[in-house]
Formats: sequence, structure tokens, C-alpha cells
Amino acid sequence: MQKGLFFGTFNPVHRGHESLADSFLTFGQLDELWIIPTPSPPHKSIHDLASFEHRWNMLQIAFKGREDLKLCAVEKEIPAPHYTLKTLDYISGKNPGKELLLCIGADTLQTLSSWYQYKEIAPLASLLVAARPGVSREIPKELKGFQIHWCKHTETDVSSSAIRSDLSKGVTPPESKLHPDVAAYINRHKLYGRG
Repeated sequence: MQKGLFFGTFNPVHRGHESLADSFLTFGQLDELWIIPTPSPPHKSIHDLASFEHRWNMLQIAFKGREDLKLCAVEKEIPAPHYTLKTLDYISGKNPGKELLLCIGADTLQTLSSWYQYKEIAPLASLLVAARPGVSREIPKELKGFQIHWCKHTETDVSSSAIRSDLSKGVTPPESKLHPDVAAYINRHKLYGRG
């Protein structure tokens, strides 16, 4: 059995993230799926990034009662910048002999070669890729040497940036896109321009 690692900014966590987690778990060979929020993404600047504490709290709300996955704050223990390679190396050292799977979407597979020292990820983790409609399943030639597994995934038309945009305009996204308790948390704490 294997440990799946699902990284993200989760700013905020939405139904698309929940759907991806479910798809990774349908792979059937994970004994655990870790949801790993990054304190500060090194590859992108987000001007309305909620604090790690708020994003962590929203993850707890969205995945409450889920015994098939675990929220993991491992990147809080590691100095910035928070590159996936550094975190994988840290987790691998803490879990000797455990096979790790880096859980990503098919769109991320196409850009993985732009990541920090991406070739060094291959010895540390296999890739578990959620196939998405309309996104190529062709494996980029730069990823030769990676062990890649696929799981089926039905894409949800939702993104964190679109949700933040709606919230800033005073529009509360529907329950199909954002967990209502997460929406209530955002309102209560006046996040994403709700104040």
C-alpha cells in the first residue's frame, strides 16, 4: 500500500478539491491520502492569500469526518521556500520504506517539468494523475523516468480564483462549488474582500 500526497494552496478549499481527493482515493492502492496545504507557494504570487491558519481551518471544515484522509501541516515544519521536492525529501526521510505517490491533475502533469529540480522528484515519488476531460494524457518527454499511474476523474467547473472573485463582489458561490460551512467561515472572518 502507498501514501498519497495531495499538495495545494487551497485558497480556499472548494468542491473541486474534494472531488480530486475522492478520485485519488478510487485508485484503490492508497492506505492514506494526505492533504498538504502550502504556507507560501514559491511558484506564484497571490495577492489575496488567506493566512495558513484560515486555510487550515477551512480544510478541516471541508473534510470533517473523513477518516480516509489526513490533513498534514508538514510544510509548516520546513523552512521556505516550499518546493515540492524539499517536502517529498523530508516526508521520505520520516517514512523510510513507504512508497509515496504525488497526486496531481492532468493539467499539472503538462507543466511539471517547470518545477524546481523536477527530475529529482522521480526517485522519491511516483505520480498519481487524475485524468481530466479535454486534457491530454500524453506524457511529456521530459518526464521519461517517472512512474505514472492514472485514476479517473470527472472535472468540476470551479477554481479558487473564480471563487475569490465572486466573494470579492459580494456573490456567495453555490453549494455545488463551495461547502456552505466554508462559505460561512469566510463570511465570519471577512476573508477575500467580504469585510
